[in-house]
Amino acid sequence: MEFKNEKIEEFEKYIVGKKVAIIGLGVSNIPLLDYFFNLQAKVSVFDKRNITKLDKDVIEKIHKYSFDLYTGENALENLKNFDIIFRSPSCRPDTKEIEEEVERGAILTSEIEMLMQTCPR
Repeated sequence: MEFKNEKIEEFEKYIVGKKVAIIGLGVSNIPLLDYFFNLQAKVSVFDKRNITKLDKDVIEKIHKYSFDLYTGENALENLKNFDIIFRSPSCRPDTKEIEEEVERGAILTSEIEMLMQTCPR
């Protein structure tokens, strides 16, 4: 018998072709790279650290998947017109750029929040 999680199936249908922002490349969010690539989402990755401070394997994966990558203190200046934003725990939800996107209609969530919303109860 195959287990089906209707919430995950619904989310996966929703995300196809959507413009997704991933903010922060610490421990959180790395699994999202493969997940969203396989779902054919349009992904942009943001991290306030300089590219030389990021994991080389992760950077290679981002390039392999042809995701946009924005790094440095001003990376979030490029956070425009996203459907859904995944932020790492270290990224404050009240930054000006995030607040503007949410006000415009973007969904703000996190890897953990998505997990909790799609878990069977």
